[in-house]
Amino acid sequence: MTTPGPVPVSVPAVLRLAPDVTLTRLPYGGSVLLNAVTLALAECGEPQAFVIDRLLASGLSTADRDSPPAYLAAELVAKGWLTVCPAAGQEG
Repeated sequence: MTTPGPVPVSVPAVLRLAPDVTLTRLPYGGSVLLNAVTLALAECGEPQAFVIDRLLASGLSTADRDSPPAYLAAELVAKGWLTVCPAAGQEG
C-alpha cells in the first residue's frame, strides 16, 4: 500500500514562508528552514535551495503544473514550511 503524496498546489500561486519560519542560506550553497516555535529544522542541498529561492521569488505559474518545483512546493506546503497566497487577480 502506498501513502498518498501531498496535495498539489493550485497554479498560479504565490508562495511565502510560513509564519515563524526563517530561511538561512548556507555558505556552501544550501539553505536551512527553521520553525522558531517548534524548533523543527530542514536542511536543503544546493538544488533544493535554488528551487526554494525561485518559488519564493516568482511562485508557480501555470507552466509549472506537474513539474518538479510544483512537487517540492506541495511537499513544503504540506509540511508547513511554506504557505500559499492567492496570485494577483485570483482573490475571492
